[in-house]
Amino acid sequence: MRNPLFRPRALVAAGTAAMLALGAAACGDSGESDADITFWHIQNEDPMKSTWQAMADEWSEESGSTVEVSAILNEDFKARMSTQTQAGDLPGLYQTWGGGVLAEQVEAGLVRDVSGLPCLDKVNPIALEAYTIDGKLYAVPYDQGVVGFWYNKDLFAQAGITAPPATWDEFITDVQLLKDAGVTPIALGGGDKWPIHYYWTYLVMRLAGLDGLQAGADAGNFSDPAFVQAGQLLADLAAMEPFQEGFESAPYDKTDGEAAVMGEGLAAMELMGQWAPQAQRDNSGTDGPGDALGFFPFPAVEGGPGTVTEFLGGGGGFAASAEAPDEVEDFMCYLLEEENQARVVKDGNMSTVAANPEAVVPEPNAEQQMVIDAMASATATQLYLDQAYPPAIGSTVNDASQGLILGELTPEEFVAMVNEAWAAEQ
Repeated sequence: MRNPLFRPRALVAAGTAAMLALGAAACGDSGESDADITFWHIQNEDPMKSTWQAMADEWSEESGSTVEVSAILNEDFKARMSTQTQAGDLPGLYQTWGGGVLAEQVEAGLVRDVSGLPCLDKVNPIALEAYTIDGKLYAVPYDQGVVGFWYNKDLFAQAGITAPPATWDEFITDVQLLKDAGVTPIALGGGDKWPIHYYWTYLVMRLAGLDGLQAGADAGNFSDPAFVQAGQLLADLAAMEPFQEGFESAPYDKTDGEAAVMGEGLAAMELMGQWAPQAQRDNSGTDGPGDALGFFPFPAVEGGPGTVTEFLGGGGGFAASAEAPDEVEDFMCYLLEEENQARVVKDGNMSTVAANPEAVVPEPNAEQQMVIDAMASATATQLYLDQAYPPAIGSTVNDASQGLILGELTPEEFVAMVNEAWAAEQ
């Protein structure tokens, strides 16, 4: 399997003087605490919010060390981590998706090398790839999966659709059938931007193939016609107005966001990762689509070398600050104990990263089985671009994706915008 981690040739760890000043003002959010370890994560809804807290409390009681846990909304977490990275003051243990963001923190000397953890035999080696930089491990995973379309079978049936689309042309046809049936085809958290970039990334993966995407990143240039064509296909989709009303400012994971729209049965599908079913329930306050929920891979695009077995994917992990006490390694291993991995899978409805999956998930539920089956079919994976690339590039891809579907950028302007960001990194 392809290593999903893009390793940039040059990482710019220093910010502007203003950014440093902002970071200095916030310095202490993570470091100044009576606790031995500060622990930041993004599971801010129960049951996982309480599960992480319980694990921290249990380990504290056993070890005699203390853990101060902070559950932070996804977008707020990213903003705070950017500030803390600029200040050089990271939490003792914190959420990471790996890739270029983690690599930049490593380049700045802010992250602990955990290659020697004695508990790594409890983890599937594939799940460590996104957190491995220059042969060293800088985080441990707790979840791993792929991005695909989660869809409501009942709403598909209402539109007369009997099977998920296998090609982009079939997908576009189905979008129109759903609209004709009075069903909102796609839920989208356009205000958060990153859900949009999944569409553009997948279209590039199908049109250029993973080798073409990697070649563009290696060169720091996305001028290959496939990148422009991907933008045009996404712009054409947006022109069909397939998204829910107010998608432009909608978040992903709040009561008025993408996940809630899917959970309430108000849209037929969303392009999202393995966490989607639980997020649908959490944010809608409902049981979600239930047995009507299905999953299909991003369709093939005619004429492109990419295949439906090449997935965009990744998961969540925890990295430790270089300044964290040595006890943080023991806490990381505690989280990886099989019984604790089983709690994460059960309470968070997550996909296991265990070396021995049967010991952690002896009887996966239907949603977990869908992800397991997709991962088993995968011939290659690509980490989310806003994490795989340096932060300046990833954020530009997200910004450009939003501009494209809002009609503020042409496909050519999208590519030019990202190329300018690449040039600034070199």
